[in-house]
Amino acid sequence: MKKIFAACLFTVIICFTSIYAQTNNSAKQTVPKPKLVISILIDQMRADYIDRFYDLYPDGGFKLLTEHGAKFTTCNYQHVPTATGPGHSVLLSGIPLRESGIIANDWYDRKTGKEIYCVADNSVNGVGLAPNAEEGKRSPKNFDGTSICDELLKASPNSKRIGISIKDRAAILPAGKHPTAAYWFDAATGNWITSTYYMKALPQWVVDFNNKKIPESYLGKEWVELLPPSAYERADKDNAIGEANIDGDSLPVFPHVIHDFTKPPFADNPKFKYEDKYGVFLLTPYGNEFTLLFAEDAITNEKLGQRGVTDILSVSISPTDYCGHTFGPDSREIEDMYLRLDRQLADFFKFIDKTIGLQNVTISLTGDHAAAQIPEKHADVGASRIDTRKFVTDVKERIGKLYNYDESKENLIIKYSNDYFYLDTMKIKTKGLSVVGFENAVGQEALKEKNIGDYITRDELERSIAKGGSRDPYMMKVEASFNKELSGDVTITPAKYSFFGHLGGGTSHGTPYDYDTHVPLLFYGVGVKPGTYEIPCSPYDISATLSAIMGINTPAKCAG
Repeated sequence: MKKIFAACLFTVIICFTSIYAQTNNSAKQTVPKPKLVISILIDQMRADYIDRFYDLYPDGGFKLLTEHGAKFTTCNYQHVPTATGPGHSVLLSGIPLRESGIIANDWYDRKTGKEIYCVADNSVNGVGLAPNAEEGKRSPKNFDGTSICDELLKASPNSKRIGISIKDRAAILPAGKHPTAAYWFDAATGNWITSTYYMKALPQWVVDFNNKKIPESYLGKEWVELLPPSAYERADKDNAIGEANIDGDSLPVFPHVIHDFTKPPFADNPKFKYEDKYGVFLLTPYGNEFTLLFAEDAITNEKLGQRGVTDILSVSISPTDYCGHTFGPDSREIEDMYLRLDRQLADFFKFIDKTIGLQNVTISLTGDHAAAQIPEKHADVGASRIDTRKFVTDVKERIGKLYNYDESKENLIIKYSNDYFYLDTMKIKTKGLSVVGFENAVGQEALKEKNIGDYITRDELERSIAKGGSRDPYMMKVEASFNKELSGDVTITPAKYSFFGHLGGGTSHGTPYDYDTHVPLLFYGVGVKPGTYEIPCSPYDISATLSAIMGINTPAKCAG
């Protein structure tokens, strides 16, 4: 790991010589600090979404950041799985997954024999919905570390630090352990909520915002293309191979109706058992607009950036991920999603300029992961969707035959979770078997399945880390995510362009390949020297960069 940290440090040194210090001021001059730092994280944003649609973006949105800020063209995550929880945990902390404990969205807990959700916390209750509702039992309890929000609290106790996202984990993890607030969306009620970890009751301004019933106003409406058909010629045809449907639609084509599944003809159809009244709303561009409107209300009512101290607002955009999973990165829907998001960001930036002044803020923008193309587009190399249940069943059956025992009864393979096989090492030893040998046997049997690319055992990882870490890019990403207590024993990686699940269509992410790791990285405003930078960097560097701009300590264990 020393080699990894050294590489990250070298990257940061280059970054600071590039973007931090707008002029050659003498050491005696005071470097200005931003009134408000805004961290924007766009869920499932591939780096090519900036350039691919660039000619269709008017000024003021993405172009404000790319043409008047710093654009990093070679930004890649240095961990696997590339998923929402891990990406958001890194965003404002810079802490590797192996250190923070957020090794995935969910992982298997050997102690309880249950899956753990990355922000689950049964010791707290929801605020803004029924107290015992599962959606409210959320906090950063499982995150072992701090973010720049925590460091800002130490340096400036009067500063406010707020996290906002439709997804709970996306609101909670960037905001750290002790933020002013974190708010996420409850898809059953249509309200912004929080938990008792943060407060006992919602502020009145949040209650007032919820009372506007904005999601309700979109039910029954259509999502149509923003621009004329010629603007979408760079995308796949509508209803391209491998696309999935929005529930309730017969085909994946425009226009898309924002269905309310609590009403006929869906309410009595057993296929649509939706507690989630606003499920379709959340995968349309209107979910982005809704998120940014709430962020504006937070700025106004909390007077962020207007109180003589530096504040932090973390805003994560989630509908892009829901849309990408459904239609894929080359779809007309994802293009329209980003064309509209660009204009929504332009309106958000205008609001900030009017309220605080763009000259007084620092903005960072990146993605929490990228995404694979739909596997059917790579049929020439045999790419496919991997049926997880069948894969696990096949591996278990062959391992049982190999070692001459009944795996269905003895369960030497306890669980497959987070792309790891978890093994019962005590039972393996009791049978007189080598644990290392069993790990490798599981990996070898997995490789016999179609479109499994590689495996790494716990033994390999522990030996490599003990020697200072590997230089192999794939191995480094797995090492950065390997937590001795939480991780499994044999990690599996699909072959390129293939992935687990999504058998009905759409796409996914989570692998160490560049199409899942390569994301945009943009900085704008106070402390930023505009320009395009091609040096390799990572979202791990964001927290160190923003800390320097704010003049605060970087979070402990930050690798950026």
